[in-house]
Amino acid sequence: MREEHRTRNIEHPTLNWKKRSFALLAPLRFVTMWLLLLLSFTANAQTITQYQQEAAENNPELKAKYQQYLSALEESPIMGTLPDPEVSFSYFIKPIETRVGPQQGRISVSQMLPWFGSLSDQRSASDLRAKAAFESFQESRNRIFLKVEQTILELYELDESIRIAEENQAILNSLVELSLARYETGRATQVDVLRAQIEEEDLNIQIELLKDNREVLIQRMNELLNRSEGAKIMLPDSLGETEIKSREELMTQIQQQNPNLNRLRYQEASSEEMKSLAEKQNRPGIKLGVDYIFTGETDMPNVANSGEDALMVMAGFKVPLFGKKNNAKVQQAERNIQDIQYQITARENSLQTELDALLRDYKDAQRKFNLYNEKQIQRITQAIDIMMDAYSSGNSDFEEILRMQRKQLEYQLKRVQAKTEEHKAAAYIRYLTGEHNENEEL
Repeated sequence: MREEHRTRNIEHPTLNWKKRSFALLAPLRFVTMWLLLLLSFTANAQTITQYQQEAAENNPELKAKYQQYLSALEESPIMGTLPDPEVSFSYFIKPIETRVGPQQGRISVSQMLPWFGSLSDQRSASDLRAKAAFESFQESRNRIFLKVEQTILELYELDESIRIAEENQAILNSLVELSLARYETGRATQVDVLRAQIEEEDLNIQIELLKDNREVLIQRMNELLNRSEGAKIMLPDSLGETEIKSREELMTQIQQQNPNLNRLRYQEASSEEMKSLAEKQNRPGIKLGVDYIFTGETDMPNVANSGEDALMVMAGFKVPLFGKKNNAKVQQAERNIQDIQYQITARENSLQTELDALLRDYKDAQRKFNLYNEKQIQRITQAIDIMMDAYSSGNSDFEEILRMQRKQLEYQLKRVQAKTEEHKAAAYIRYLTGEHNENEEL
């Protein structure tokens, strides 16, 4: 009787602590999580936006793309102007004798004029190429924004996973102590103790891997922001609710704002202008010029206009006798237009497929989160409580308790993963729809 009484004194506080822990932690975590979700969504959005802005200002890849766009802007003054005028000077080593005197030298100025509308086509094609370069820059910037948001979400998931694993580590430690206490009183076998210690060590290794993965993600984030190695990254405390539009609205937004599509459309319009320019090159160019001839005094007396310099106006044409070259340019432009049109169609089809896959992933993540958050975790917690009560009376398998504890950890981690996957899908949808686009007049 004294031995049984001593056994109850050893077991009772541990079992009560265990039951109270499971009974209190589950609803407390549930309430705390939803309060944070509701209260911190605005702060979360601001944090991600601030990091995206920092990446836009500092990322070297993005700076390179912007310089390419600025370089394309400089093309219009080059392409849309007349060719340089030609100036030549001639000196007659042996003057040419004329009635009014010897011609001693000549200055010629000439200007080549392309066919009407050629310069306008060149400027339009150049402007459209610059707009295509800007869309390429926007595509790169939006992709950097997506990478920043995805990295923050992955870091958030890792931090939550580490927190959850450490909480389960504490619970496993209590199970080790419980099994030791029961083993010392002869109410459990050494196998129970060893199993609990094995689970505890496995979880320790898992936590160390999660921490190592976090360091890699921190470095990736600093690379995106062009920060020094090891710079601190501030993360949101929780993730809020996401909202996306209907599929029809999203497809319309993609058609209108997707930078890749817009870039291809500008390239198509530029090729149209180049085709028009190639057709005009089959027409003659016009050359206008002026010659000024220096004339010396004549030796003949009483000659009117003696020594008067001569001024001559000149006009000429550049005749495209060999039109095969220009016809080939027209055909080349037509091929380019068809090529880009096929690219546009292919890109539209792939974007539609991507959107459907993202909407599927988004809905699946929501379903999984609701399943784990509202049903599975509560059921497992309840099952563990029941098994712990049974284990206290010797009617439950300790291995089954450990298996259910692993399952609880698995569902807790999957709940966090489902929430981050939901946000990742929403972020990728924003990327496809060009939500971060800027309107810039070129």
